[in-house]
Amino acid sequence: MSVTKKLYRLVSCLAAMLAIIVCVTHATPEPGPGAKLLPAAANFASLTPDSTHLDFSKDILPLVSKCQPCHFAGGKMYAQLPFDKPQTIRKLGAQLFTRIKDEKEQALIRRFLAQTDSTGQTTLQETKHAAQN
Repeated sequence: MSVTKKLYRLVSCLAAMLAIIVCVTHATPEPGPGAKLLPAAANFASLTPDSTHLDFSKDILPLVSKCQPCHFAGGKMYAQLPFDKPQTIRKLGAQLFTRIKDEKEQALIRRFLAQTDSTGQTTLQETKHAAQN
């Protein structure tokens, strides 16, 4: 595959990811007064279209917790891919979607992946979470 084709694919993927992120952050209407959240939506309860920061422990960890016991302390995959660490989720990126199929969950993970700064540094909350574990 030529360098031009590889570059075109990379740019296309980045453009698609940006479009998804923009749609996810602006397409979800705020619930009206008196609206109740369903139990299945509990992971998304703290998010509004205007929220800019996702907390790993509160927003992402519940999504990947279905990968227990293998990717959590004591599991056979924990040494290679510890899912209780934000760095692992960032490292895997969209590869998580081979197992996480729900579009809302994928969108949430995409938003989490997109919130690093331009240097790729983790957020203060992620640093605190890593220090606790």
